[in-house]
Amino acid sequence: MSETIIIAIIGSGALSTLISAIITAIANRKSKLTVIESKLTEIEKNQKTAEKDALRTQLIMMIASYPEEKTDILRLAEYYFHRLEGNWTATALFNRWLETYCDGIKPEWFKGDK
Repeated sequence: MSETIIIAIIGSGALSTLISAIITAIANRKSKLTVIESKLTEIEKNQKTAEKDALRTQLIMMIASYPEEKTDILRLAEYYFHRLEGNWTATALFNRWLETYCDGIKPEWFKGDK
């Protein structure tokens, strides 16, 4: 009988050690996942900024080089100003382009006064 008690005590100690190790491993995994999630969020933010920068550059180049290409410029501008919510240095230039090439008519998606 005492052997059974001793084996039970030893077994429960090993079991508690195993359970403790599993809990620690799960906590470490959650911590690593949180770090990875944070890094992915930062990468997504940087990607959106890079996309805005590239599209703004393309829009400015189209306005400067091919101002009569209304369809392409409006397509780029809609994506930049509306979908990406861009509104930086291209706003004034696009406003001037609208005045010159579109008789000042502003598309409903363009909020140039923001």
